[in-house]
Amino acid sequence: ELRRADGTPATTETLRAIREMLRRGFILLPEGAHANVLAFTPPLTISERDLARAVRNVAEVLEGI
Repeated sequence: ELRRADGTPATTETLRAIREMLRRGFILLPEGAHANVLAFTPPLTISERDLARAVRNVAEVLEGI
């Protein structure tokens, strides 16, 4: 769940992060009442390597927002 410093839902930022992740080849979905939750839907067969790559990319994207 992403929120701004003042506690309000970071809907715009969440959608920006989702678009950037899609550009990088990952599919995430906006969830929650304010669409400010990043939802992962990896396949059940995801490897540790792919999972680590996804986490690393999410961290990079969120640092840039």
